[in-house]
Amino acid sequence: MTEPDRHAVDQELFELVRKAGFEGPAWKHLADRLVRHGLAVLGPWVRSGWIFGVAERRRMPLRPSAQERLLVETRFAEDFVHESVTRALERFRRDSLDGDGGDPALGGGLAGWFVAACVLAFVEQFRRCRRTGDLYRADTTITLVTEDGPDSMDVRACTQDVADTVVDRLAFRSRLAGLGDRDRALAWARATGLHDTEIAYLFDFPSAAAVQQRWAALISAHGRLAGLDGKDTDR
Repeated sequence: MTEPDRHAVDQELFELVRKAGFEGPAWKHLADRLVRHGLAVLGPWVRSGWIFGVAERRRMPLRPSAQERLLVETRFAEDFVHESVTRALERFRRDSLDGDGGDPALGGGLAGWFVAACVLAFVEQFRRCRRTGDLYRADTTITLVTEDGPDSMDVRACTQDVADTVVDRLAFRSRLAGLGDRDRALAWARATGLHDTEIAYLFDFPSAAAVQQRWAALISAHGRLAGLDGKDTDR
């Protein structure tokens, strides 16, 4: 389906839902579609840390500390993703009922509007957690890592790591240390098994071929990334 065709379908569905007052089966179908798309995009963005660059480019800079970034990417990723998508859906319905919602006729389509709403919800949630100190409340510690390996620092959090994954997680994070935002996102995506077409869509690469080229360059420049995607690499 081409982009114009997709926008036409969005417009038809939106009008159907609007006439039904954003209730009933049509609304349920649209809400399910939006939530699935929001989770598919925001999940990788939050878990890879790419979300902070997205917010910066949309003029909502957060500038997290190393501790805050790691807490969001690991301990609180699921909380941030689900809370942000939920709040975005609530805002979509409320604004649409008020006539200020994500009308696909405004451009970008429903999916684009909803992702933007998810990013805004994430920014608001992060700022709220930073202001209230919720990121640092609990009785456990996290470990920050560098290219040289783990460096323990006490940071408060409210969920526990699964013990048998801690060593692997630290080793993985140490491999990402020192990379730029896009390269971190690429390494994370490769390690989690995303396809190159998905990586290109999520992290603003022009094509799957560009993803492959950049990954090859990263492997060449940073030997510690070799095998991160589960593939043997001759060096």
